Amino acid sequence: MEFSKYSRIILLLWGISICIVIYSSLVPRVELPIDFWQVDKVYHGAAYFGLALLAMTGFSVRRALPAALSMIILGVLLEIGQYFIPGRTFSLMDIAANSLGVILGIILGHYLRPGIISQRSHLFPGS
Repeated sequence: MEFSKYSRIILLLWGISICIVIYSSLVPRVELPIDFWQVDKVYHGAAYFGLALLAMTGFSVRRALPAALSMIILGVLLEIGQYFIPGRTFSLMDIAANSLGVILGIILGHYLRPGIISQRSHLFPGS
């Protein structure tokens, strides 16, 4: 399947989302709009869920899973980077939340893919 405008928009959103996650992970301190015990795990899971879902729906079938799984590597590298940033800490629980988000995004993306591909063919004939 060739790239369509739809795929390009999704991948643009994916790239912007990666930049937002990287920035948010490496600034010294982030104020969260909702605050309760361990709420950051919810934010981690949601962010990486979105990254994996965008990868699963934007990339070709062959590249979708590796792209989505690479978000786990991104999460681990950013957690390691946080160790060196004042006001931030390295957390295995954050890595677990990131990974869970990626896995859930892959699962949902896998089920959404057939519908998205059929919509692409209707919206963009020849794609």
